[in-house]
Amino acid sequence: MRISISPQYEQLRGDILKVVAGDYVASKVFCHKRNVVEKVCMQDKDYVVKTYKRPNLFNRLAYTYLRKSKAKRAFLNAHHLLELGIETPTPVAYIEVYKKGIFSKGYFISEYVPYHTMRETFNSETPESNDHNLKTEFMKFTLALHEKKVLPLDFNSGNIFYYFDTEKGGYRFALTDINRMQFGKTPSTYAVMRSFEQLGVPVDGLYKLALYYSSQKGSDLEYSMFIFLFHRLRSRIKHLLKSKAKAKH
Repeated sequence: MRISISPQYEQLRGDILKVVAGDYVASKVFCHKRNVVEKVCMQDKDYVVKTYKRPNLFNRLAYTYLRKSKAKRAFLNAHHLLELGIETPTPVAYIEVYKKGIFSKGYFISEYVPYHTMRETFNSETPESNDHNLKTEFMKFTLALHEKKVLPLDFNSGNIFYYFDTEKGGYRFALTDINRMQFGKTPSTYAVMRSFEQLGVPVDGLYKLALYYSSQKGSDLEYSMFIFLFHRLRSRIKHLLKSKAKAKH
């Protein structure tokens, strides 16, 4: 087993080892699908434990010899984002479990943040869902990411947290699920619109976001919308084919 703990959390080592051993009780389960995401209390403070699904043999060998595991990437990416001044839950540790010398399972632990997600805003009728300032600030945040040459490859609205900063009088945003990130390259319009499709925003709402983004970047709005709609259509066709395949079985 390999374990790396951020220096300020070294006192949690014993509790972290208990988590790996399964000797813990989750106070809340956020997700129990492909991966498991849980809230766990350690030494009177809440943390989030993400247990990645055991990969297939090919990826287990790749994580052993060729590339970083998802858990390690999430840990390193979190530190890098914070260095760039981009908010993300503070990384606590990552753990890689090996069996017979081959990678078996990974864990990533971070601090728990009690914020709302942009998914709740895009897909609800809450007062904040109609807050023009929130959506404008979100686009400014997105522009800032790209100006810092950062492109989240899982730009899902459920992975973007926000809160109102009373001291500065504006909204702030934080990224989660960050094991897939692109650093060091200014994103193209194609890449940006492809990531926007992941937000799950209705077309009319996306038009407003794309309009603002394009006006700030000086890019072609028609081209931007074409790329978005292309990926939206491709995603729907893929989903339809999967649904039909499941129905046959």
